[in-house]
Amino acid sequence: MKFVYFLILVFLLFASCSIEDRIERREDRLMGSWQLERATYRGDDALFTRNVTDDFRGDRITFDPDYTAYYETGTGRRFTGYWRISALRDRDDDLEFTIDADFFDPFGNPDFRWLGTIDRLTENNFNIRIYERGGLLRLKWDRL
Repeated sequence: MKFVYFLILVFLLFASCSIEDRIERREDRLMGSWQLERATYRGDDALFTRNVTDDFRGDRITFDPDYTAYYETGTGRRFTGYWRISALRDRDDDLEFTIDADFFDPFGNPDFRWLGTIDRLTENNFNIRIYERGGLLRLKWDRL
């Protein structure tokens, strides 16, 4: 009989973990400041990826709890923006977490946008695939 109660308890714990809860946990992990570790780019027609880390050297980003973001390039350019994490369910019933972020120049004009998939998000690492018109940009960030 104790085993049946245990199974019911386990089922309730797993059933109570909604998609919104999983998104919130990822948002909590994302908040804070990050510095770029590595960047690669693969064009749509390319066979190999190119290391473009030097183009992003010294870049930093900060995600705040109010869903604002601050991006600073290694050359000192600053952008403010907004971000959000969403979840998509695929055919195999797996979840894929995406990030959507819009960044604006100091005058409030749109400058660039991230539409990407989160590959890894831990307390110390944040890896993202950003889909661009001409290819795929992969960014790996380390927590500051």
